[in-house]
Amino acid sequence: MNMKDKNVLGGILASIAALMGIIGHFVIFLNWYQISQHLKSAEPGCEILLKYIFPIMTDFGILGGVLFAVSAYGFFTKKNWAFFLSVVALVLALLGSWFINVPFLAAGEPPIYFLLFWPYLLLWFLFLRLVGKVSWSVTLVSLVTGVAYIFCWMNGVASTSRMVTIGTPIFTLVERLHWVAMIGWAVVTVGIVMKSKEWMRVIGVTAATTELVVGIPLTIATGEQLGRFSLFALGPIACLGLLVILVWPGLWQRWTRMEAEPQA
Repeated sequence: MNMKDKNVLGGILASIAALMGIIGHFVIFLNWYQISQHLKSAEPGCEILLKYIFPIMTDFGILGGVLFAVSAYGFFTKKNWAFFLSVVALVLALLGSWFINVPFLAAGEPPIYFLLFWPYLLLWFLFLRLVGKVSWSVTLVSLVTGVAYIFCWMNGVASTSRMVTIGTPIFTLVERLHWVAMIGWAVVTVGIVMKSKEWMRVIGVTAATTELVVGIPLTIATGEQLGRFSLFALGPIACLGLLVILVWPGLWQRWTRMEAEPQA
């Protein structure tokens, strides 16, 4: 596929994603927000997620749609920044269409945002493989770092809601550092798609270690409280797997096609 064809395909995909994100989030929010305010909370803090985080997730989704619209303009006018902007939009769109499904499922309601999430996941592969010509290894590794980004976000939001509703000190202790890990993984996810560099690996190691330090005690504490597997464990599990990839000699460099650093 030549450059002209890639720009046309990128513009078409970005236009579809923009319409899907903007219209889809408006329709779902206007039809489900009031319903969500009367759902029976399955766990402490779910009502906060549905009242306050639901609109924030919609903001992310609509902003992602706007960025897709701008990137479509960029593709059609053959701008170099178009692909970068579409990757940023995908990172926002996947988070915006995933997280609110969790409290919906916990309340026994359908995960309505999967109607957007699964098409966006398909668009991740289409953009990276067909438009950006990104290798399969980078496409899959960046998808896993994106999963870690979402899980760290989940732990940060859930810690905030539990901090407000329950007040247990463990939530107050760890709440802010989940955001640090989340931002780190967002940077790494976008960065390695564009061009993997050593400083991105350092950020990844820092993000993974941060989430392990705050996520493991949180997982143990909430697991004991609930008497079952805690969803807070998802973040540490993802970060542990990524940490192994990051520090295993040569593995991260090979899978992400990282640029060689000059020897000191």
